[in-house]
Amino acid sequence: MPFDPHRRLAVVRHAPSRSRNARRCLQRTLPESWRFASQIALDLARQVEHLAWAGRSEIFDVWFLRQAETLLGVTGVNRLISGEPAAVDSPGTETVEERRLRFGTWSRAVITAVLAELPEERKVGSPHQALTHLLSGELHLARTAAGWTAEHGVAPLQHALRELPGYALVLLAASPNDTAERFMARDAFWAAVMKRS
Repeated sequence: MPFDPHRRLAVVRHAPSRSRNARRCLQRTLPESWRFASQIALDLARQVEHLAWAGRSEIFDVWFLRQAETLLGVTGVNRLISGEPAAVDSPGTETVEERRLRFGTWSRAVITAVLAELPEERKVGSPHQALTHLLSGELHLARTAAGWTAEHGVAPLQHALRELPGYALVLLAASPNDTAERFMARDAFWAAVMKRS
Protein backbone atom coordinates (compact mmCIF):
# COMPACT_ATOMS: atom_id res chain seq x y z
CA MET A 1 0.00 0.00 0.00
CA PRO A 2 1.49 3.35 -0.97
CA PHE A 3 1.92 6.10 1.57
CA ASP A 4 -1.10 8.36 1.88
CA PRO A 5 -0.43 11.62 3.79
CA HIS A 6 -4.16 12.16 4.39
CA ARG A 7 -4.68 8.80 6.04
CA ARG A 8 -5.01 9.00 9.79
CA LEU A 9 -3.24 6.52 11.94
CA ALA A 10 -4.74 5.38 15.19
CA VAL A 11 -2.92 4.07 18.20
CA VAL A 12 -4.46 0.85 19.37
CA ARG A 13 -3.87 -0.20 22.94
CA HIS A 14 -4.13 -3.88 23.64
CA ALA A 15 -5.25 -5.36 26.92
CA PRO A 16 -2.38 -6.72 28.98
CA SER A 17 -1.39 -10.14 27.77
CA ARG A 18 -2.47 -13.15 29.72
CA SER A 19 1.18 -14.06 30.21
CA ARG A 20 1.80 -10.74 31.93
CA ASN A 21 -1.09 -11.34 34.34
CA ALA A 22 0.15 -14.83 35.13
CA ARG A 23 3.69 -13.54 35.61
CA ARG A 24 2.51 -10.87 38.07
CA CYS A 25 0.60 -13.46 40.06
CA LEU A 26 3.67 -15.69 40.27
CA GLN A 27 6.02 -12.82 41.14
CA ARG A 28 3.73 -11.92 44.03
CA THR A 29 3.28 -15.49 45.31
CA LEU A 30 6.62 -17.13 44.48
CA PRO A 31 9.21 -14.32 44.38
CA GLU A 32 12.22 -16.67 44.41
CA SER A 33 11.05 -19.11 41.74
CA TRP A 34 8.52 -17.26 39.62
CA ARG A 35 10.45 -17.68 36.35
CA PHE A 36 10.56 -21.45 36.66
CA ALA A 37 6.91 -21.55 37.77
CA SER A 38 5.94 -19.34 34.83
CA GLN A 39 7.47 -21.78 32.37
CA ILE A 40 5.69 -24.70 34.02
CA ALA A 41 2.39 -22.80 33.93
CA LEU A 42 2.84 -22.02 30.22
CA ASP A 43 3.60 -25.67 29.47
CA LEU A 44 0.57 -26.88 31.44
CA ALA A 45 -1.69 -24.29 29.82
CA ARG A 46 -0.59 -25.41 26.33
CA GLN A 47 -1.25 -29.05 27.27
CA VAL A 48 -4.79 -28.42 28.47
CA GLU A 49 -6.06 -25.47 26.44
CA HIS A 50 -8.09 -27.59 23.97
CA LEU A 51 -9.38 -30.15 26.50
CA ALA A 52 -12.67 -30.27 28.36
CA TRP A 53 -12.48 -29.71 32.11
CA ALA A 54 -12.57 -33.42 32.95
CA GLY A 55 -9.43 -33.94 30.83
CA ARG A 56 -7.77 -30.84 32.23
CA SER A 57 -8.37 -31.98 35.78
CA GLU A 58 -6.76 -35.36 35.04
CA ILE A 59 -3.59 -33.66 33.77
CA PHE A 60 -3.56 -31.27 36.74
CA ASP A 61 -4.11 -34.21 39.11
CA VAL A 62 -1.09 -36.11 37.76
CA TRP A 63 0.97 -32.92 38.05
CA PHE A 64 -0.16 -32.43 41.68
CA LEU A 65 0.79 -36.03 42.53
CA ARG A 66 4.25 -35.57 41.01
CA GLN A 67 4.75 -32.33 42.91
CA ALA A 68 3.70 -34.00 46.17
CA GLU A 69 6.15 -36.83 45.57
CA THR A 70 8.96 -34.38 44.77
CA LEU A 71 8.35 -31.76 47.46
CA LEU A 72 7.07 -33.93 50.30
CA GLY A 73 8.51 -37.37 49.73
CA VAL A 74 6.77 -40.52 50.91
CA THR A 75 7.06 -39.64 54.61
CA GLY A 76 5.69 -36.15 54.06
CA VAL A 77 2.73 -37.43 52.03
CA ASN A 78 1.95 -39.99 54.73
CA ARG A 79 2.05 -37.31 57.43
CA LEU A 80 -0.06 -34.97 55.31
CA ILE A 81 -2.74 -37.61 54.86
CA SER A 82 -2.74 -38.87 58.42
CA GLY A 83 -2.59 -35.41 59.96
CA GLU A 84 -0.05 -36.55 62.51
CA PRO A 85 2.11 -33.84 64.02
CA ALA A 86 5.47 -33.29 62.44
CA ALA A 87 8.29 -35.20 64.07
CA VAL A 88 11.43 -33.36 65.00
CA ASP A 89 13.65 -33.29 61.93
CA SER A 90 17.40 -33.03 62.01
CA PRO A 91 18.71 -29.50 62.58
CA GLY A 92 19.25 -27.40 59.49
CA THR A 93 16.73 -29.32 57.37
CA GLU A 94 13.34 -28.19 56.24
CA THR A 95 10.54 -29.48 58.50
CA VAL A 96 7.61 -31.48 57.21
CA GLU A 97 5.33 -28.52 57.98
CA GLU A 98 7.51 -26.17 55.89
CA ARG A 99 7.48 -28.65 52.99
CA ARG A 100 3.69 -28.99 53.29
CA LEU A 101 3.28 -25.23 53.10
CA ARG A 102 5.70 -25.01 50.16
CA PHE A 103 3.83 -27.77 48.31
CA GLY A 104 0.46 -26.08 48.86
CA THR A 105 1.70 -22.62 47.91
CA TRP A 106 3.62 -23.85 44.85
CA SER A 107 0.76 -25.99 43.51
CA ARG A 108 -1.89 -23.33 44.01
CA ALA A 109 0.25 -20.56 42.49
CA VAL A 110 1.08 -22.54 39.36
CA ILE A 111 -2.57 -23.54 38.81
CA THR A 112 -3.64 -19.92 39.28
CA ALA A 113 -1.12 -18.92 36.61
CA VAL A 114 -2.41 -21.66 34.30
CA LEU A 115 -5.95 -20.37 34.74
CA ALA A 116 -4.73 -16.86 33.92
CA GLU A 117 -3.14 -18.22 30.73
CA LEU A 118 -6.23 -20.02 29.46
CA PRO A 119 -8.15 -17.88 26.96
CA GLU A 120 -11.67 -18.42 28.18
CA GLU A 121 -14.53 -17.08 30.20
CA ARG A 122 -14.31 -17.59 33.97
CA LYS A 123 -17.87 -18.87 34.33
CA VAL A 124 -17.86 -22.31 35.99
CA GLY A 125 -19.62 -25.07 34.09
CA SER A 126 -18.53 -28.33 35.72
CA PRO A 127 -17.45 -29.75 39.08
CA HIS A 128 -13.90 -30.22 37.76
CA GLN A 129 -13.67 -26.55 36.87
CA ALA A 130 -15.17 -25.56 40.23
CA LEU A 131 -12.58 -27.66 42.09
CA THR A 132 -9.75 -26.12 40.07
CA HIS A 133 -11.04 -22.62 40.77
CA LEU A 134 -11.30 -23.41 44.49
CA LEU A 135 -7.73 -24.74 44.55
CA SER A 136 -6.36 -21.61 42.95
CA GLY A 137 -6.84 -19.55 46.08
CA GLU A 138 -7.84 -16.48 44.06
CA LEU A 139 -10.91 -14.80 45.52
CA HIS A 140 -12.66 -13.99 42.23
CA LEU A 141 -12.21 -17.59 41.02
CA ALA A 142 -13.41 -18.99 44.36
CA ARG A 143 -16.52 -16.81 44.09
CA THR A 144 -17.38 -18.25 40.68
CA ALA A 145 -16.91 -21.76 42.08
CA ALA A 146 -19.04 -20.91 45.12
CA GLY A 147 -21.80 -19.65 42.82
CA TRP A 148 -21.74 -22.89 40.87
CA THR A 149 -21.73 -24.92 44.10
CA ALA A 150 -24.68 -22.95 45.49
CA GLU A 151 -26.65 -23.83 42.36
CA HIS A 152 -25.60 -27.51 42.03
CA GLY A 153 -24.71 -28.50 45.60
CA VAL A 154 -21.57 -30.01 47.11
CA ALA A 155 -22.24 -33.61 45.99
CA PRO A 156 -20.84 -33.15 42.44
CA LEU A 157 -17.65 -31.64 43.92
CA GLN A 158 -17.27 -34.53 46.35
CA HIS A 159 -17.82 -37.05 43.56
CA ALA A 160 -15.22 -35.38 41.32
CA LEU A 161 -12.75 -35.09 44.18
CA ARG A 162 -13.03 -38.85 44.84
CA GLU A 163 -11.44 -39.40 41.41
CA LEU A 164 -8.61 -36.87 41.87
CA PRO A 165 -6.14 -37.80 44.64
CA GLY A 166 -3.72 -35.03 43.64
CA TYR A 167 -6.41 -32.40 44.16
CA ALA A 168 -7.14 -33.96 47.56
CA LEU A 169 -3.47 -33.65 48.55
CA VAL A 170 -3.44 -29.95 47.64
CA LEU A 171 -6.62 -29.42 49.67
CA LEU A 172 -5.03 -31.25 52.60
CA ALA A 173 -1.93 -29.08 52.35
CA ALA A 174 -4.03 -25.90 52.20
CA SER A 175 -6.43 -26.80 55.01
CA PRO A 176 -5.66 -26.43 58.70
CA ASN A 177 -6.16 -29.47 60.91
CA ASP A 178 -9.65 -30.50 61.99
CA THR A 179 -11.66 -28.65 59.35
CA ALA A 180 -14.51 -30.05 57.26
CA GLU A 181 -12.46 -29.49 54.10
CA ARG A 182 -9.60 -31.53 55.53
CA PHE A 183 -11.85 -34.46 56.46
CA MET A 184 -13.55 -34.35 53.05
CA ALA A 185 -10.17 -34.21 51.27
CA ARG A 186 -8.77 -37.12 53.31
CA ASP A 187 -11.82 -39.28 52.58
CA ALA A 188 -11.66 -38.34 48.90
CA PHE A 189 -7.96 -39.19 48.75
CA TRP A 190 -8.52 -42.68 50.15
CA ALA A 191 -11.55 -43.24 47.90
CA ALA A 192 -9.49 -42.25 44.85
CA VAL A 193 -6.58 -44.48 45.87
CA MET A 194 -8.89 -47.45 46.46
CA LYS A 195 -10.60 -46.86 43.11
CA ARG A 196 -7.26 -46.79 41.26
CA SER A 197 -5.83 -49.91 42.92
